[in-house]
Amino acid sequence: MNRTTRAHARAILRAACLSLHVAVGMLLVLAILLPGARQLSRERLTRWWNAGLLRLLHVRVLQHGSVGPTPQLVVANHVSWLDISVLAASIETRFVAKAEVRAWPLAGSLATAAGTFYLQRGAGETQALIARLRRHLLAGGRVAVFPEGTTTPGDRLLRFQPRLFAAALGTGCTVQPVALRYGPDANGDNIAAFVGQQSLAANLWRLLHARELVVEVSFCPPVGDGCTNRDALARNAQCAIAAALILPVPCERIPARRLAA
Repeated sequence: MNRTTRAHARAILRAACLSLHVAVGMLLVLAILLPGARQLSRERLTRWWNAGLLRLLHVRVLQHGSVGPTPQLVVANHVSWLDISVLAASIETRFVAKAEVRAWPLAGSLATAAGTFYLQRGAGETQALIARLRRHLLAGGRVAVFPEGTTTPGDRLLRFQPRLFAAALGTGCTVQPVALRYGPDANGDNIAAFVGQQSLAANLWRLLHARELVVEVSFCPPVGDGCTNRDALARNAQCAIAAALILPVPCERIPARRLAA
């Protein structure tokens, strides 16, 4: 059996184990959605399941710094679909995701059971989501967002969209920047990045072939003291993450000005 055949055999075996883990996750979905299920149990089960997923994929998490207390808005750069599992395995938190995720097979059910807040498209929907996030934060909760709005290969940052930072204003919560950095696989390839036209299945198949993938999770010092608007919060969080990743801060968007007649 040559090296390629052995690698394929390992990937198939790990895929089988992953299928069993997903099946366990679906059973947890049923348990979590039962009437009377406690919120704390939901978040602990979500953390346990995602930690198991990372073990099956041979993802090793190196954590730097410490996470602050709740209530808390967690903001992170976005590289891969794995970001959610990496954060969920590190801290007890809920997430914000686009509404389309709810309809994804299996993943949508798991996300809903984990208490994901969905962002609907349409006028007024963002404000409605911000109101829900504020209620969660005022109740002492934690929620994580990816303010870039899309993924990158990890070699740069996109401008942080400030809209959802408004949820933290006036709630007494801290804003916790988290920097995520994935290392290459044994061949030097950036297999974690989920970008371009790559499908989830194709990305997962590459991950199943990797012997190990290392991701550094750096909890930066909280920001927000003295910030009275969402733009300042977004800017400070982005600067903290850029410094941790040793990446340049994207230029601020300059609003168009009407020329004088």
